Amino acid sequence: MKKLILTGVSFLFAMTMLFAQDVNPETKAKEVVVELTEKLTLTAEQQTAIHDIVLEKVKGKVAVKSNTTMTPEEAKEQIEVIKATANGKINDLLTEEQKPLFAKYVEEKEAEKM
Repeated sequence: MKKLILTGVSFLFAMTMLFAQDVNPETKAKEVVVELTEKLTLTAEQQTAIHDIVLEKVKGKVAVKSNTTMTPEEAKEQIEVIKATANGKINDLLTEEQKPLFAKYVEEKEAEKM
């Protein structure tokens, strides 16, 4: 009976780990750029520049999350710095009409995570 329970728990743990590792920075960056293009009507030049910024942000977040020497609080602070830096760079690329829409997008994303 113990072996059956341990086998079941091990199987559930293994399945959880499989689904948790599906984050590909390139794919995630493309998804974000597509979403921003729909909401902000980005030009081709903006899309390229923003893709590079988002890719850098996603890679930075993955690096912080994989760093086991940091405490969870330190990791969270680092991720916030990375997000704020990326959002600032993106905001600098936008037109005056796009900036309020981007601010609203960022607020919505923050609200989803709460």
